[in-house]
Amino acid sequence: MATKIVSHLAENILTNRKALCEWQREKGKKIPLPFYCSVDLRDSGYKVVPVDSNLYPAGFNNICPEDRRTAPVILKEEIQKLQSNLGVGAIKKILLLPESHTQNKYYIENLYYLEKIIQDAGFETRIGWYGDFSEQEESSLPTEMDVVQLTSFTGKELKAHPISIENQILSARGFRPDLILLNNDFSGGYPKPLDKIRQPIVPSHILGWHSRKKSEHFKYYNELAAEFSSIAKIDPWLIQIETEEVTPVNFNEEIGIDKVAQSVDRIIGRTQEAYKVHQIKRKPFVFIKNNSGTYGMGIMVVHSSEELAHLNRRMKNKMSVGKNRAPIESVVVQEGIPTATLVNNFAAEPVIYLFGNELIGGFLRSNTEKSDEDNLNSQGMVFKMLCMSDLRTLDTEFAEREDLKNEPLLERAYGSIAQLSVFATGIELEKNLERLNSLGRGLSLFPPCFSA
Repeated sequence: MATKIVSHLAENILTNRKALCEWQREKGKKIPLPFYCSVDLRDSGYKVVPVDSNLYPAGFNNICPEDRRTAPVILKEEIQKLQSNLGVGAIKKILLLPESHTQNKYYIENLYYLEKIIQDAGFETRIGWYGDFSEQEESSLPTEMDVVQLTSFTGKELKAHPISIENQILSARGFRPDLILLNNDFSGGYPKPLDKIRQPIVPSHILGWHSRKKSEHFKYYNELAAEFSSIAKIDPWLIQIETEEVTPVNFNEEIGIDKVAQSVDRIIGRTQEAYKVHQIKRKPFVFIKNNSGTYGMGIMVVHSSEELAHLNRRMKNKMSVGKNRAPIESVVVQEGIPTATLVNNFAAEPVIYLFGNELIGGFLRSNTEKSDEDNLNSQGMVFKMLCMSDLRTLDTEFAEREDLKNEPLLERAYGSIAQLSVFATGIELEKNLERLNSLGRGLSLFPPCFSA
């Protein structure tokens, strides 16, 4: 499964592991890491890069059973770190606050396994439910709701309990949590009553796709990748990804498309030059992505700026709205990374899951209807479990040094890139908080009464 680039990265990481570990420790002291995260990777055979970072990851149902058995230990350690940082008593009760508007049975399957990981870590849990109240501002959350019965894709039954707020304490039918774990990115904006909650909320509700931008993530990622490359003694191009932001845009009204076209030309031109240097014989392409979105929505692939002059109505509509029908007003134009990863001869990409900066496992997302250049997070996608044991499988095909024949190359390469993306996400959290507070919001990653 390992490619030539995986072997090269892993060997340099292992050779320089002491200096890299020290660099990572120092970064960890300065950067507020997200509680959990999933990172979509692309391995082209000549580059390994992240292409998305999800702060409120779904898909725990796609993690292999072996990793779900070991994940609770890592989660418990992250809770203990959080407890120490907050300077509070023991965290015993955790409320899982999911996407309450969805009837997606696969997402509900994800909730089942995420809740089980939390329970297996020794915490009392409950799933909260609040209905659709994103338009509300300062009003209290709805309380006149019945317990909601949820059924997953495989028939697993879950109960979701309506939440309420009293004296700045959020509870769910008598369940008063010590910690609220979000599994909702609030793409369309978050409910303002959450600003007043005294319990810690992780990841913070103020940092969903209503405020995050992919362009910021990749800016910080590329800066970290340059530092990492210098220590690992590798060409930074091997793990960086060209990204430009274009704003404002409106594809239906043809606002900003000329600027998108100019960005496409620049990135394809720079990529073509890099291909010459690295002797890569293929035609460059770019992804144009919604700058604030997920679920594979608002994404298109182009090979030249001329394609933008001939967009049909369907494509313009696709590039005009994201998740929850949120309007797309900003995009990133990003170097296209083809995938060399195959599952049953179909294009695939690894997705790595982490608690804090610790790898817990992941899966391979493949798509029976897409090519190696396409967005795979779309209709036709299927999942193959990618266990940590798979990442640690000794793959000696490309190992050029005898002393590295027994090293897990995939874990070193994929794990390191995923961890860099997590650090970049942490910087996003910090910078977004600074921005919001500059507007007079007076917010913190954790409520004042819970801060150390």
